[in-house]
Order: sequence, then structure tokens, then C-alpha cells
Amino acid sequence: MNPILDEIAKTSIQLMLKEPFYGHFFSSVLKDVSDKTDSVAISMSGKQMLKLIVNEDYWKEELKGLDEETTKNLRYGAIKHQILHIVFKHLLRISEFGNKQLYGIASDLAANQYINSNQLTEEAIRLEDFPDFKLDRGQSLDYYYKRLAEELDEMSGGGGGEGDDSEDQENEQENDSNGSKSDERKNQELNQSQQKLKDLLENPNNRQLNQHKFWDEINKMSSAERKMVEAMINDSILNSVQRMKDKQHGLLPAGLQQYIDLLVESLKPNVNWRRILRLFAASSSRTQLKNTIRRPSKRYGTTPGIKIQRKQKLLVAIDTSGSVNDEELKEFFSELYHIWKQGAEIFVVECDAAIHNKYFYNGRPPTVVSGRGGTDFNAPLAYANDDYQPDAIVYFTDGYATEPHVLTRKPILWMITSQGMNEDGWDYLPGRKVKMVKQLSF
Repeated sequence: MNPILDEIAKTSIQLMLKEPFYGHFFSSVLKDVSDKTDSVAISMSGKQMLKLIVNEDYWKEELKGLDEETTKNLRYGAIKHQILHIVFKHLLRISEFGNKQLYGIASDLAANQYINSNQLTEEAIRLEDFPDFKLDRGQSLDYYYKRLAEELDEMSGGGGGEGDDSEDQENEQENDSNGSKSDERKNQELNQSQQKLKDLLENPNNRQLNQHKFWDEINKMSSAERKMVEAMINDSILNSVQRMKDKQHGLLPAGLQQYIDLLVESLKPNVNWRRILRLFAASSSRTQLKNTIRRPSKRYGTTPGIKIQRKQKLLVAIDTSGSVNDEELKEFFSELYHIWKQGAEIFVVECDAAIHNKYFYNGRPPTVVSGRGGTDFNAPLAYANDDYQPDAIVYFTDGYATEPHVLTRKPILWMITSQGMNEDGWDYLPGRKVKMVKQLSF
């Protein structure tokens, strides 16, 4: 193992012991040593995975203190800083704001307020750098951006549009005539906080702000790709909260705890998707009459009697494309077991862009699945129409594929993974759709 990666792993253990939420979350992030950054940054690995990249020289020299404890603190803070940017989704929102440099400063203020001062480098951007602005703690990026924009407008002489026009024209003429003398006087009028903001905005080589350069690449991704990244972040947050003990959740800073609680609440499903799945399977049945000598007909009093049997014949398509992870596949087969226990005949097709495996489900999940390529919904639907001809179809998938051109002849229920496509993007799928979002309790 690269010695830097080994040291990052040790920092990860520190996070797990001191602040488990960050430690659990960091376990979902890839790590790499790269000269693509001159410090520490978050970039993409492919279209779905986030990756922490660390510059070797920066890690060795800039994140090194006079003693071992100081070094540990600085490295701890550098990684925690990047985790907070991900958790707050700063890297996904840059396109919503007009001034990218101001956005970078505001996002650092929002993140660094949750990091101890002794864990930040000297060049880190802190709330304490702007005492004249009287910025409130525990606020979001939006608040800090707005406040900084107001101060920047004040520094630029915007003044909210107030004042006499003729006086403004005289002032402009005076400024033009005095040239650099006027600029010098303007600089002298800046307070400490305004001067700090000005210096940050005018320094294109600030390493703290340059850590955000990969955010532009993320925001150039398609809307569907960004939603996949956001879904991955949400799922990592949910998993981290689930793995924490109740008392550990209560130790989170108030602002961060409120943010996570609101996010978790917003991600809770409005419907019980497991109940919907089982009701759908139960209702998709055929009725068969069978003669029996054990029970006489109550209506006619004759023997043999008639026994009603209900048959369920389900085709279950399992999306085994590369975008569906192992945990989601386990959940698919877990739900499949409960339907099978109700007496349904279940025929499984494993598929990505094509069908790779077909079999009757016998109550046990397969040891391996076939696929891991792209996704195309047409092959299972065509197979259901032309070959198996089930009573209904259940399709377990993340939803990311083009619109199917095969029209199914039977009722279909799409079970969309918790990381899968959001409701506003799945209208093109025929039939009923349900999100398999996990329920949480604290």
C-alpha cells in the first residue's frame, strides 16, 4: 500500500473513534494519491463514485506540525473538511450561484465552523477571519454567500442603489481624475474583514479555494448523472446514521444534526413499498377450480366438491447492471423470498442490456449473478410477452435506462432502488413505480 494511503487509513480510524458519523461516511469514499491537486480535494471516479485525492507533498509538508499530535490534527481536519463538503452537497450546487470564488469562500465557512481550530491550517478560511461582518454560526452555505455578497456590494460602492444621482456623477468624475490615488483611498477605507475578503477574491492561487476546481466538472455532468451522485451521497448519509449509536447521534453539532435530521425525514417514503409489492403480487393471480372428494359442495350438497385454488405466476426481472450494487441485489432477493413464501410461482430473469440467466426461484438466492453491463429494459418485457407469459411482472432496477419500446401485455410494478431514479424522472416507465427507500429510526 502507498504509505500516504496507509496514513489516510489511520486518520480514518481516528474519525471512526472520535466522530463515528464522519468515519462511517468516509468509508464510502474512494481514496487516491495524485498530483491533479496541489492539496486535498474531492473529484469523481467514473460517473457515480466520489474520490478523495491527496497531493503527496502537501500531505507530507503542509499537513505536518511541530509534533506528532499536531500532524494528526491537521490531517484529521483536512479530511473532515472534504467530508463536510460532500455531506452538505456543496460540490453539486456551484451552478446555482453567480460568483464562484464567493461560493468557494462561503462553502468553506459553512464547513470549517464544524472543525476545531487546531485541526485547520493557517490558510484555512474561518468565520473568525471576518469579525466585522458579524456572521452567525451554525448557518448554511446560502446564508454565508448572501452575507458575503452584501459586503462585497458595499465594498464596490453599490450601497443598495441609494443616494443622489448628481452626487454620484461628481464622485465618479473625481475618481477618474485621481486614478490610483482614489483606489488607494478606497483600500484604506476597508475594514479588516473587507480587506480579507478582497485578498481572497483577488488571489487566483489560493490553495484552499483551488480545492474546489473539480466541482465544475461535476456540475457539467448531465442532470441524471448528478442525481445519481446526489442519491449516492444521500445513501451514504443514511447508512452512516444507521450505523451510529443513539448517543453518538446526539453528540453531533446542533447545526449538522438538524441538517441530517431534516434530510433523513425528507427521504422517508410516503408509502410502505414492501406492502405495495406484496399486495401487487397477491392480486396478480389466476383462479382455478379443482374437484375434491374431501369436501362436498355446500351449494349443491354433492360429492365431489369444488375447491378454489389461486395461482400466481410472476416474472421477476432483476437488474444486474453495473450501477446496481451488491447490497441492492441482496434486498431484491430478500423481498423475492417473502413473495415466494406466499405460494407464488416466480420465474427470475437476470438482465442488464440483455438476459443472461433464467430460472425458477426456489427460495434461495443465487451465489453469483450474471451481467454488470449497461441497462436495457426491452429484453425481459419481450420475454414475458412471447415466452413465459406471466400474470404480472415485477422489475427490480435503479431505473437508469432509456424508455422501453416493448409494450408489456401484463401489469408491471417497477421497484426502484433507494439510490435509483427520482420520481420526477421515471414517467417514461409504463405501469406502477415504487421507490425502495429505507426506513430509519433513531
